[in-house]
Amino acid sequence: MSGPGTLDRTRPPPAEALRPLELPLFHRFRLDNGMRLLVAESSKLPEVSLRLIIEAGASGEPADRGGVAELTGRLLSEGAGPRSALQMAAWLDRLGAAFRARIGYDVAHLSMHFLSDVTPGALDYLRAVVREPAFAEAEVSRVRQERLDEIERQLDQPGILADHRFIRGVYGAHPYGRPVGGRRSTVARLGEKEVRAFHGRRYVPEGAVLIACGAVEAPAFRDAVERRFGDWAGAGSDGALRPPQASAGPGGPILVDRRHAAQAEIRVGRIGLPYGGKDFFPATVANAILGGLFNSRINMNLREDKGWTYGARSVFHFRRRAGPFVVSTAVESGAAAGAFREILAETEGLATRPPEEAELRLAKNALTLSLPRQFETPSLMTRKMVTQQVYALPEDYWETYVDRVEAVGSDEIVEVVRSHMTPESMHLVAVAAAAEVGSALAEFGQVTVEPAEPGEEAESP
Repeated sequence: MSGPGTLDRTRPPPAEALRPLELPLFHRFRLDNGMRLLVAESSKLPEVSLRLIIEAGASGEPADRGGVAELTGRLLSEGAGPRSALQMAAWLDRLGAAFRARIGYDVAHLSMHFLSDVTPGALDYLRAVVREPAFAEAEVSRVRQERLDEIERQLDQPGILADHRFIRGVYGAHPYGRPVGGRRSTVARLGEKEVRAFHGRRYVPEGAVLIACGAVEAPAFRDAVERRFGDWAGAGSDGALRPPQASAGPGGPILVDRRHAAQAEIRVGRIGLPYGGKDFFPATVANAILGGLFNSRINMNLREDKGWTYGARSVFHFRRRAGPFVVSTAVESGAAAGAFREILAETEGLATRPPEEAELRLAKNALTLSLPRQFETPSLMTRKMVTQQVYALPEDYWETYVDRVEAVGSDEIVEVVRSHMTPESMHLVAVAAAAEVGSALAEFGQVTVEPAEPGEEAESP
């Protein structure tokens, strides 16, 4: 049935025109101790978003102290200066502010969000957690046990087991081959001494960047930061964490045996690309077409055509060094071999069947039309500036982002697939019942079967 005003559900609605990208002016300052400030004035709402980048990511951990970066980040607000953990929580409540420490492979970043009239108090709080964390033995023990309990729960989740086994297979002993939060065997050995040592070595002003956006005046904010962080000192940081380039070759399929599993968690991938490299934009568009969107080739194949899964996706985890490219899904056990086959075929098919204009346009629209919405609030703006600072992207990176995406053609997509996404370079990992899928996976090479008892992944070197 159709008529005037009736929605035609047989075709997607046309894309809206690209909205102009409105970026604030960031004022840039540098303190004498090396700490940098980026401040954007935005008076639309009486709020402020802060993000402090510190060169304290998990890639800077010794291999036998895996998880110390995460543990240190969690402990920053669990007592600082003369205040206990409960007093720190009460202080944050009185400010009406939010605080979070997020630890990645490359950096740690601390974020705060608050109303502008409590800016001095929020900066006092930030100073306390960065410069005066207590690391009381009782709090270290409590938070460490919470982390160990979390690891135990995670090790019972097939998806996390698959993720951990995949990165270990791809990167081996490289820092990117370890879970960012550490393994049970290493976290269990961490104590007050290790946390204090990591904090003293890594939480220093050199390399630190404080980004602020909201209802602030740049010169006054700079002075307020100077009063709280101008005398911050410390030595021992190695500067920006840039771990050695990873290098590992694929082997046969890895099968993590969960004897009673009805499904198979699947990972297919390899070492990918660093953020902002020469192939970054072609790879980004290629991934959107392959598995980055709902109507991508892999998802439409495995979900819509085959009915094997609720969803399948691919992603490039871009980092300072080449992070992983991975396709992930969960399928019924009997479809595990077929899923591997189809994923590899679709990846190769992106080179042999390059996208036509309609498919290319859909991917580009998905990457560009939503960009203005990613700068609508102070919090979103500071998040984008974190990306720009962490990966040393050009100052006009976001202004030229759309043009760089639009410039990608089918030939470049074919080239990036042949260079970085070839099926023969892929690692294959499945977490499933070995008795159900082991023989079927033999078509992809010699299958290595590993146990999946809780703790096995955590104890792996």
